[in-house]
Parts: sequence; C-alpha cells; structure tokens
Amino acid sequence: MKTLIALIVTTVMTFLSTALFANEKNAPVKFLKVETIIDHYIDASLNGNTELVDYLFSEDFYYSTPNNRSTETIKRRALIKHLKSLKGVKIDSQSEYQFVEKNEDCSIVRITTTFDTFQRHDYVTLCNSKDGWKISNVVVTYPVKY
Repeated sequence: MKTLIALIVTTVMTFLSTALFANEKNAPVKFLKVETIIDHYIDASLNGNTELVDYLFSEDFYYSTPNNRSTETIKRRALIKHLKSLKGVKIDSQSEYQFVEKNEDCSIVRITTTFDTFQRHDYVTLCNSKDGWKISNVVVTYPVKY
C-alpha cells in the first residue's frame, strides 16, 4: 500500500513540475519592457538575431505594407519563417525609434530605418498581455521625398 501511495505521489509531482516548467518556457519575454521588445524586433529584422522571434508576436499578428494602392498582408507564421531565414544576415542600414503613443496597456512605435537611397517607417503596435508585451501589428510605409 505504501508503495502504491508513493508511486501516485511521485507521478503527480512529476506531472506538476513538468507542467510548470513547460509554462515558463512559453513566455521568455513575459517580464521584458516594451523598449526591449522593440529592440529585439529591430535586431531580428535588421541584424539576423532570431533567438526570441517566436515570442515577439501575438497570435492574431499581421504585417502590412502598401503596394500600388493595395495592401499586402503577412501573417505571424510567415513573418517568423522569413525572419528565421535571415538568421545571421546583417542589413546595411541605420535605425531609430520613437513612441507615437505609450501607456501601460498598448503602445505605438515608429521605427525609422535609413538605407543608402531611401527610408522606411515601421509603425509597430504592441499590447501588454498575460504573456507580456507582444507585437500585434506592423504597418510599413515608405515616405516620399520631394
């Protein structure tokens, strides 16, 4: 009887510890600040550092860019696959960001990336969820030079 109780207790403890450790791995960005999430996004898209790319985006994420008066939209899985394909690739550009809106629930950030011949603006919306700050959408624009 003692062996049966010990076996049941061991099984329950193993199950609980496995479940707790699995939950910790699902949210490695949970306690990061919004600025750190932006830094990781820039680092993944321009410097090929894709270590946390699986955790930066919300499940309903979309990426859109205008193209000849229509909009191309990319979903979360496709963007993550693209970013991972650029692992280790550094793009020759300079980037900076500023907050358009910042509060404890949602923030909008404009990332300006300057290349040799043009600029690109990424408007990134981030929301604070139970898993920490997540990027919910990115809208890319290319300002016209006059």
